[in-house]
Amino acid sequence: MACEVMGGNHRRASVGRRIRFAVGNCAPIKPRARRMYFIVGANVEDSLTTGMGRQMHGLGDALASRGHRVDYLFSGGMGLRLGRKLARFEAPLRTAIAIDKLAKRSTEVPIAILHEPIAWPTALRLRRRVRTLAMVHACETRCWRVQVETRNATGEQISPSSRVVWPLTELTQAFASLKTSAGVLCLSTQDREYMVDSLAIPAERIARIDNGLEPRFIGVPLTEKPPERDLLFLGSWLPRKGTKILIAALERLSALGVSAKLTLAGTGPTESIIRDALPAAWRETTEIVPHVRPEGLIDVYRRHRILLLPSVAEGIPLVVLEAMACGLCPIVTAVGGSPDVISSGTDGILVPMLDSEALAQATIRALREPEETRRMGKNAHAKMQAYSWSRVAQQLEHFLDVRFGAAR
Repeated sequence: MACEVMGGNHRRASVGRRIRFAVGNCAPIKPRARRMYFIVGANVEDSLTTGMGRQMHGLGDALASRGHRVDYLFSGGMGLRLGRKLARFEAPLRTAIAIDKLAKRSTEVPIAILHEPIAWPTALRLRRRVRTLAMVHACETRCWRVQVETRNATGEQISPSSRVVWPLTELTQAFASLKTSAGVLCLSTQDREYMVDSLAIPAERIARIDNGLEPRFIGVPLTEKPPERDLLFLGSWLPRKGTKILIAALERLSALGVSAKLTLAGTGPTESIIRDALPAAWRETTEIVPHVRPEGLIDVYRRHRILLLPSVAEGIPLVVLEAMACGLCPIVTAVGGSPDVISSGTDGILVPMLDSEALAQATIRALREPEETRRMGKNAHAKMQAYSWSRVAQQLEHFLDVRFGAAR
């Protein structure tokens, strides 16, 4: 399904409908002299409430604003017929069929930017007519390996059948996409090095690009008054997000006599389940917001001064970029793309994965040294002013110039 952007308002159209132009809160950008045709796709619903949906629209709209033609391909526009359980097999094939139809109607050679697990049929079947780029948000193979290796520490439940089925289905297709695509886009140096060293993907075929910020996050003013709350965790309440490590860090804070106003937002599960999992000293004072609408995100961030994200696997989390853009000091694990974004001690704090003691100590320092925390928040805010989606689009254009040159 495509989205036509006119005057900043989104409206839906059918697959193949063309984007005319995009309007945001940033300065006009001179279009590229050479116009390209992009198809951005993933087996997800067309939603601006998910990280992947927002990433797809952010990159696609930025490419459109630079004069390129862009179509989106979401699961709703793939014509899936075999049901949810078989979608992971059907979606890659339906994607290739849909892109084939779009390519036949176009006078330009399409560049298909497809989420890692679904790219391989397009890369194989249409390699002479379509340039396929596998989009790696967080390398599926690496993340699965981390998930299995850390399951005892995180509390992740992996059934014996999943340990067989997932590698044979999702991971096999993701690996095939990386091997057959004309290029690979990833969000972290960690993933790039893993794909080169462990999966034998040629380094010249891989580009590390950033995630970007929606225009409304660029230029958010810093508040002069102290925020009303201290700590924010924003994300699904899942083991891979480090919820068990966060709870252990809160227990450590309580043992040391440290208290703070904590908010858990965008968690998903019912409030009672999460509250019962918290240490006793935090149950009454913690604010739990299961769902946050996109238009309410900035208000949620600006109510806090510190972001906590103890994940075990990530790409470049949009929550980190958004929090930094709103002036929060991020305290996050040094996984995925976070070390590419955060200069620890300057505009945030990086802590080791699975280290609840390090997370607790970093949080204590941030709480007890408010001026230092505010300094890092200001630096984070300043850094994020350059993290527009237009910047990401330029990174992509540069990779295409280097990788394909006149051949594209």
